[in-house]
Amino acid sequence: MPQAPFTVFALSDATAELAHNLTLAAVNQFPENDCHIIRVPKITDLSQIDETLERALEKSGILVFTFVSEEMREFVRKRSQEVGVQAVDALGPTLDALASYMHTPPSKQPGLQYKMTRHYFKRTEAVEFTVKHDDGLGLESVAECDLLLLGISRTSKTPLSIYLAYHGYRCANIPIVKQVPLPKIIKEMDPKKIVGLTIDARKLATIRGTRLRKLGRPSSESYGSPEHIKDEIDYAIGIFREIGAPVIDVTGKAIEETASEIIQILELA
Repeated sequence: MPQAPFTVFALSDATAELAHNLTLAAVNQFPENDCHIIRVPKITDLSQIDETLERALEKSGILVFTFVSEEMREFVRKRSQEVGVQAVDALGPTLDALASYMHTPPSKQPGLQYKMTRHYFKRTEAVEFTVKHDDGLGLESVAECDLLLLGISRTSKTPLSIYLAYHGYRCANIPIVKQVPLPKIIKEMDPKKIVGLTIDARKLATIRGTRLRKLGRPSSESYGSPEHIKDEIDYAIGIFREIGAPVIDVTGKAIEETASEIIQILELA
């Protein structure tokens, strides 16, 4: 198998946000692998595509692209085959299907989905809030969140927060650490804003063991011990019960699936 880290180039003639987010959603299904996503936005000529293909070839990477221009889409498909780089057209098939269904060609103007709408500003504000309240940061204003995620290390708190933020929800997440008291402000918050995350101990032991190896640390550390992890999980469940927060098991679930469950439980939709 190829050696990690893996590299994916997200290309677009607009912001490359869609290509990046689609790639990120897919990459999250492979939590035991490191993957570096390189965004390449605002591509306006074919030479930029060639340059990116060369970079991908050097890094044994792949391309995910979202061009509205049929010329660029076809160029990437042809040149990627010639140089031996795998390329995924993430937008083209959908555009083609809709064009056939609606009997009209799509607009060739890139970036129309990013016009300055009310939703755009709401999402931008949510992302900014979420980044400032990641992993226990920003406690002084954490009560302003739409939802708060609690969980022990490696229970997908950060990727879930970012995913939900992209859908307009201001998220905060705080790690549960045994023998470290939960911030007082959390116990004063409305429990209807809070969700506790848990996971199967054996699955988490595998994830943490992989993490320790990548950091060059011994797998014998208590951080990766199934017994220690079971103790952490039991402690966290006790905290969730104490504050009256619903609990979601993230074992084997995609980020999107867990996020949908959170929205449903908290009645945010």
